[in-house]
Amino acid sequence: MVITAPVTAGSANGPRPINLRQDIPQILRLLELVFGKSLGAEGRRMLSGNLALSLKPAPFWRLSPDIGKLSLGYVWEEDGTVIANATVLNTKMAGRYLVVNVAVHPEFRQQGIARGLMEAIISSLRAQDAKEILLQVEADNVPAFNLYDSLAFSSLGTMTSWRTTVSRLRAVQEYNLGQEKPGLRRLHRHEWQAAYELDLTCLKPELNWPEALPVDIYRRGIWHIIDKFVNGRQSEAWVIVDSNDKMLALNGIWSEWGRAHRVSLRILPDWRGTLERQLLANTVHRLRYLPRRNIRLDHPADDEIMNQLLHDANFSVYKTLTHMRLTL
Repeated sequence: MVITAPVTAGSANGPRPINLRQDIPQILRLLELVFGKSLGAEGRRMLSGNLALSLKPAPFWRLSPDIGKLSLGYVWEEDGTVIANATVLNTKMAGRYLVVNVAVHPEFRQQGIARGLMEAIISSLRAQDAKEILLQVEADNVPAFNLYDSLAFSSLGTMTSWRTTVSRLRAVQEYNLGQEKPGLRRLHRHEWQAAYELDLTCLKPELNWPEALPVDIYRRGIWHIIDKFVNGRQSEAWVIVDSNDKMLALNGIWSEWGRAHRVSLRILPDWRGTLERQLLANTVHRLRYLPRRNIRLDHPADDEIMNQLLHDANFSVYKTLTHMRLTL
């Protein structure tokens, strides 16, 4: 993708496309200044590692996949210094782009710089026949939300990212006394398509970040098993079913060497308020059999029942983000 900036010729200040060779060290220092304190341990390690790498000659760090992701988008330059950045990411879906790392140096805020960067990005992507732009904004960041709203972005929903570790997990009572216990079992291999459709019913596809939910995410064919084994990955899925073996709820656990365990919890709308406890209790039980790593779980912020249960299981809120979309 080629991005051109609508900047007056000869202008020394303002937005321009990122120059990978000259801008990356300044961008990384800006990101550390703006986001460093809010990053988790994994994010801080990645940022500090790339900062160290950026001090070496360009041929060394230009091959870094993390640094390469910063190559699209814009910076705002003032007298030769990068004081703001907004990165554009491609996705696997044609015409779908993500905007991340919208960062303005604290001394230059409230001057319309973030708006200028976003307008440059929107203009360039519209010229490229993009279909939609998605971004995330912290739910309590009112100025940022108002900016995107004024640029015609619409809210898709709000997700809370929860974090804990296997060693810190607390057991959850499986079901309330007197409550009938629905059937719980592993997802059968041939049910992977039904599980995918249930997931889509329970959560808007746009709320999966950064990519849309893969069609084969619950598939466990022989080649999937071999690929996961070779790459140090493993996954499992459990379902709650009714007396007719119809799936009512689903949880998935994905693990990969050197990364946090990822967890999803899905309950059909008509069964919300009744199956959360059983679903999470089984999830906690299964996680205790896995290597002692961090655990990440993203869940709708308005699910008060599950939020309380996650707190009881010793999960902590990491971030609450509103997802927004601009249709071009």
